[in-house]
Amino acid sequence: MQTIEATEVNVYKRQAANGRQSFQYDFKVTMPDGQIHRERRKARGATSETAARQIGVRRLHDVLRKGPSSRRAAERLPTVEEFAATWLEHGRAKRHKPSTMHNKAVLLRCHLLPLLGKLRLNEVTDKTLAMVTKKREDLEPGSVNNLLKYIVAMMRCAKEHGHKVEIPKASYLEDDVESVWYTPEQLEELVKSAGTFCPADLVLILLAGEAGLRSGEIGALRWTDVDFAKREVNIRRNLVRGHEGTPKGGEARAVPMSGRLCRVLVEHHATEGGMGRVLRREDGSDMTTDSQRTILRRVALYAGLPAYGMHALRHCFGSRMMNGGAGAKVVMRLLGHTRLATTERYIHAADEHCRNAVDRLLPG
Repeated sequence: MQTIEATEVNVYKRQAANGRQSFQYDFKVTMPDGQIHRERRKARGATSETAARQIGVRRLHDVLRKGPSSRRAAERLPTVEEFAATWLEHGRAKRHKPSTMHNKAVLLRCHLLPLLGKLRLNEVTDKTLAMVTKKREDLEPGSVNNLLKYIVAMMRCAKEHGHKVEIPKASYLEDDVESVWYTPEQLEELVKSAGTFCPADLVLILLAGEAGLRSGEIGALRWTDVDFAKREVNIRRNLVRGHEGTPKGGEARAVPMSGRLCRVLVEHHATEGGMGRVLRREDGSDMTTDSQRTILRRVALYAGLPAYGMHALRHCFGSRMMNGGAGAKVVMRLLGHTRLATTERYIHAADEHCRNAVDRLLPG
């Protein structure tokens, strides 16, 4: 039987530009098949030449027992930066929504790659997530939690692709920051203000404030989705960054129209001719989230109110429904949520609501 010959383990000291020093071990082995295997690697964690030599000797003995490939698989795990393209492709193969893919791309560019790009997948641990939380403590808790969820999702994807990695456990932050919202009184001021502009502006305010539609659902709404006979709006599509897909949550829903919304839509239908999208930009193109935000800003400025954004109108709708006596399940269905916990974030109570509730239940 041919023997395996090995040289001694040599150690080299390296000085980085920042003054930090590191150690490398180096050895050469002639294998039974005559192939020469040489390893020259950084002795990770070594703070002295002796420690580096011990790491090299342990690795040499590992090669003598198991062969050179005993460690290559782990060492060749891709870095986060190298695996990023696979993660994105995995999302496309799973038919994730374009908005989700856009969020992933932004997350990679702004956070994931700058913080973790050079780490190998097996180096992403619970401590790594804690580091990310610390590095991004200037963000809102919800944004930090979203970042952690995406990192965990990437690691799950890596495991599905056969990489030997551990899924880190994220410690999510308490996210009890209340979202801004328009009160019913402020909504009425917005309605009055929108009425002084073009009819489409009033339709926009009411679709969000009295039907609870998301911005993308408003942009995707077609006249064929409006049922005047049943007096309801059917939410079948969502339009985000030019991509039309199913509503968030994947399910269509029907939302009854208030009398005011129905009247305004009837008038707008007569003016527009009832073809294509319910709302469009002046050049006839699809109405984007930015164009909706611009309209709301103009309407709010004229009314002397802050321009919170379209989602504040949706919050107004959810709060009015709940404070008006609708059950949580009903509000969840109207808003198109799949979890009651999400709906609860849309429920706000003003002092007047509390007073009215007491007066109704405890008269006299």
